[in-house]
Amino acid sequence: YLCLTAQAATADKMRLADDAYRNADYHKAAALYRQQLTDGASATVYYNLGNAYYRTDRIAEALLCYEKAKKMSPMDKDIQHNIDIARARTIDRMPAETEMFFVGWYGYVQSLMTIDGWAQFAFVSLVVALVLFLCFLFLNGMFVRRMAFYGSVVLLLFFIAGNVFAWQRKATLTSHDAAIVMTETASVKTSPTLKATETCVIHEGTKVRITDSDMKDWLGIRLSDGREGWILSKEVEKI
Repeated sequence: YLCLTAQAATADKMRLADDAYRNADYHKAAALYRQQLTDGASATVYYNLGNAYYRTDRIAEALLCYEKAKKMSPMDKDIQHNIDIARARTIDRMPAETEMFFVGWYGYVQSLMTIDGWAQFAFVSLVVALVLFLCFLFLNGMFVRRMAFYGSVVLLLFFIAGNVFAWQRKATLTSHDAAIVMTETASVKTSPTLKATETCVIHEGTKVRITDSDMKDWLGIRLSDGREGWILSKEVEKI
């Protein structure tokens, strides 16, 4: 009963946020979507929050939300479309990041279920595999035994795959290997010190890859055009 009550309250909050957005009260909508995140993050909530931020010209915050939504739902075309639109309003014109086709689809398969979903899939696969193996051991009939054996092998592979996807899904969602510049300008240095030579200046909304996070107050970064350097960690927000 408590679970149903919580779900109903969450649905009510989402409805209020959606109503505020439809009524063009984007500041209120953003506040309500942020409250939704405390109940549980999802690609939908981040996407809607990004839209509210975009409508109030908070482009960096919008991109941050869109990128977080994309991490949860990597093959969603609407999310990518809005990322492209928001990036067009940033100062830096960085080349788009590219990845191999199979990498994108592998990420899509991972996102089909939650971590718990993949874990349950693996558990059920193992149980059924054991049942089929017992059928192979104790049933009569060559055809039935053969099918039971091959079925147990396939389900054992499903068990392994489910565990791998659960582990990698967790790694994807908990990793923070990219960030969005949140300040108007950010200086990229050759080394993690304010006295170091400035290699370039990047601007609000630019996405960077994090290559080193071991230095206090600094992050090693790489831009999509291949340039690398160091940036103050307070000037970015990790995705």
